[in-house]
Amino acid sequence: MSLRTLHVSTPEETVAAIESFNGFHDGFMKRIEITSLDTIEPDYGQTCSGEFDVEIDFAHYNYESGETPLQAHDRLVRARFQRVQYLYLDLQQGFVGNTIQFLRAHAGNRCAGGSTALEDCICLRLGRSFFLEAARQWETRETQLFTFATATFTEI
Repeated sequence: MSLRTLHVSTPEETVAAIESFNGFHDGFMKRIEITSLDTIEPDYGQTCSGEFDVEIDFAHYNYESGETPLQAHDRLVRARFQRVQYLYLDLQQGFVGNTIQFLRAHAGNRCAGGSTALEDCICLRLGRSFFLEAARQWETRETQLFTFATATFTEI
């Protein structure tokens, strides 16, 4: 089986890419790398954009609905997100490890890096199971991970 690389720059392309990996259902984030795009200039000044690049390795089986796996177990999908803002990563106790119920994307807008002008972006949301100790039951919680401009998903 050949490995795929999917480049996305619209919410629709992102939704299709995520769906092609079954929403990363029952996968987990194996590695997360966050890199600031801020710089120190030759005149010792700083350029602070408030933007990041984020790379996530998703450990994942790729199933089609009701089918057998399309790839061997223990595979990774490396997702590289460019021009990330509004980063929020909630890894508190109570979630079942790091198991993903779903990853979703939708259109949004945000302030362009380092300015007050609005720009279109893609919002990425993560759904996971959270254990409610007092009620002794599980519920699905969905939170926004971040916004981004473009991304690449590569099977590795």
